[in-house]
Amino acid sequence: MDNPHLISPPITRNVIGKRVPRSEDAKLLTGRGKYLNDINVDGQFHACLVRSPAAHARISSIETTQAEEFPGVHLVWTASDIEEFCPGIEAQFSADGCLPMTMPLLAKDVVRYVGEPVVLVIADTRAIAEDACDLVNLELEQIKAVLDPRTSIQGGPVANGERPDNVGIRGRATFGDIDQAFNEASHVASALYHPGRVAAAPMETRGCLADYDWTQDRLKLWVSTQMPHYVKLCLSLFLGFDESRSEVLSPDTGGGFGQKAHVFPEEMLMPLASKHLQAPVKWVEDRRENLLAGSHAHEQFVTIQYAATDEGKVTGVRTHALVDGGAYHMPPQTMAVESWCSVAVTPTGVYDIPATEYVYEAAVTNKCPMGAYRGVGYMAGTLARECLMDDLARQIKISPFEIRRRNVVREFPWKNPQGIDFDEGSWLATINTLEEMVDYPAFLKRQEAARKEGKYLGLGISVFVESSGESTGMLQAHGMHEIYHDTATVKMDSTGSVTVTSGLNSQGQGHQTTLAQVAADVLGVPFEAISVDAGTSTKGAYGSGTVGSRAGVIASGCVNRAAHAIREKLVAVAANMLEASAQDILLEDGAAFVAGAPESRLNIADVASAIYWDASKWPEGFDPGMEFTRAWDTSRPMFSNGGHAMIVELDPVTGFVNVEKVFSVEDCGVMINPTIVEGQIRGGVVQGIGLSLFEQLVYDKAGNLSTTSFLDYQTPTMDVSPPFEIRHLETPSKISASGVKGMGESGLIAAPAAVLNAVNDALSPFGTALYELPATPEKIVRATQGTVDLDGPVDWAELWDRAAAPVLDRGSMEMQ
Repeated sequence: MDNPHLISPPITRNVIGKRVPRSEDAKLLTGRGKYLNDINVDGQFHACLVRSPAAHARISSIETTQAEEFPGVHLVWTASDIEEFCPGIEAQFSADGCLPMTMPLLAKDVVRYVGEPVVLVIADTRAIAEDACDLVNLELEQIKAVLDPRTSIQGGPVANGERPDNVGIRGRATFGDIDQAFNEASHVASALYHPGRVAAAPMETRGCLADYDWTQDRLKLWVSTQMPHYVKLCLSLFLGFDESRSEVLSPDTGGGFGQKAHVFPEEMLMPLASKHLQAPVKWVEDRRENLLAGSHAHEQFVTIQYAATDEGKVTGVRTHALVDGGAYHMPPQTMAVESWCSVAVTPTGVYDIPATEYVYEAAVTNKCPMGAYRGVGYMAGTLARECLMDDLARQIKISPFEIRRRNVVREFPWKNPQGIDFDEGSWLATINTLEEMVDYPAFLKRQEAARKEGKYLGLGISVFVESSGESTGMLQAHGMHEIYHDTATVKMDSTGSVTVTSGLNSQGQGHQTTLAQVAADVLGVPFEAISVDAGTSTKGAYGSGTVGSRAGVIASGCVNRAAHAIREKLVAVAANMLEASAQDILLEDGAAFVAGAPESRLNIADVASAIYWDASKWPEGFDPGMEFTRAWDTSRPMFSNGGHAMIVELDPVTGFVNVEKVFSVEDCGVMINPTIVEGQIRGGVVQGIGLSLFEQLVYDKAGNLSTTSFLDYQTPTMDVSPPFEIRHLETPSKISASGVKGMGESGLIAAPAAVLNAVNDALSPFGTALYELPATPEKIVRATQGTVDLDGPVDWAELWDRAAAPVLDRGSMEMQ
């Protein structure tokens, strides 16, 4: 049961569900936004970093004299200069088998990936700081770089001495009789999928501006982040800044997509430098730095096996997920953010599979650390489940829609093999709706006719379930101990206008609009009467971060509770003024009126004015406070669902793949704003197309990143954005007040599986299939020639035994 003190009162929908134009767009689209690099403080200095040119090496010496003497330089720091203030940022996640690691602010003794910060230089301008960085003489003694996670996880050369076995996380679990499922199976389908290493690549790179005021011992830090309150916590935990004397502000943010849901060494270095210099210090990275050191994402090797009957009913699933975690845990989520999420959160997806067994591992390598990126973990898990489902359909010769119908959960509530409760869902309806939208019989005829003309069309579908509105309840259901804490503050002034302050800041998602819609419906005031503020750590509201499709659920729940406290004050005074029972008072369209007698009404603004200025209108014992801060969280997980179908055309000569059309079905419960929901779907799907066909961070054999600009790292642009057809299903959540569920990640979660399934459908006349993303032209051409590069599935028994092996003690090889 929910804590009775945290119940979110029900909301009567009026503005909720409307396509209200986004309030923030006028400012952002006319160039009036204020991003991190637009913010300047008098007397500020600029920072630049000397970054490691080697993937793995001992630091023999660092000579900084010339840089220190360069005109305009104010500070040059190495690890020895900051050790007493902060030895590093430790990260650990309570998922079973996640082992702690510490990321230094500046590399000491050893560098562990190309791009790791080694020397901090602060000067009058960024240009001077960059020139001074070129004067630093860094002598390195090369150590063998550990680059392949498949060999790293088995031991051997050590990537980071803090984890001498190269294991960042390792765990396993079994639910149901998995051995019986495979022993009695008529069909066993197996595959190894490898989604490649990618970058979130937000338009605005990382950056921060620290301004320490020694006269008051106060710190103000502007930072481009999704988690301002977490950054503030880290300033206290790792650097010793008093939370009550620190302010963290997140200005307009040009995208985050998960990359900015971390705390980075640079964000800790600038406050230290500002305090030391008694001057503001600003750091904004360039694109090369962002691609080198801004956290990477999504690369996994996922082995999956289905046990199935003759009719294609899957009775058991085994999954092994191995993530290339890079050199360190990226706090706070750690390497668990990919492999654990892939197999442990929803191991059976939307399918009624009675037995599941999984292993998750993260290998430490000499690459940039792995971090969060939209659909983190869920994307790779969905890719494996959905693509193998298509393989199974081809094996038993039924349609991709029919194989899913035979396996999908049909009745709710439902409990998966792990014991996780799913209260509701439209999983079967999603499959049927996609089939109707595609017009599958017509597509098959068109596909057959096209092949006769030498054109290769393919259809791919992918359905998903997403744990949305990430919450304490979700973590506890999976045996973890982390706590989310989120609040909102709502204040009504004496004229009836309302200010909402949320602890969850926006990176373009439209919070200013959606939270105003929620507050307007709770209070019965016009949408235009609401203003929303977020992005600061000092205005009463607290947030655990805009991550995990949670803002629409958690922030709106907090706003609802805080606004409802004001609503009760309005109702009590209106009832007294109208000489009616409080139970009969309705608030709507800016008025308070008596149910059944609409002529007995008052403007809400007049009621608010009376609460502020006319005690004669108050009921006995009335408290006139009109500002409330309230928390809200969910006691158990909630789940969104949906799916995508894509039609592609493949050119066997050039290897190019054109996505002809996208069909999307989304069920995120009640939509606060359908236009914003559809924008999220389109953006996420296009990111998924980019991940599937273009984007890849490539390291050479020495551990150098080859893709350090947008000339080499190819992101999707509007010329590859296909036409969309979107349909909405609505299964309201039984947990949230307005029935809303999260959906910000849904487009990217399922899109790559739909792309790969479509590509493999187009390749079927050639008798080959791809199991690796991105499906570049080179890979497509090789596939049409019967060559597929990825290794076959590994031995499951070997993986299971390895996962049971004890891990080595940390700290036994600190110099590696």
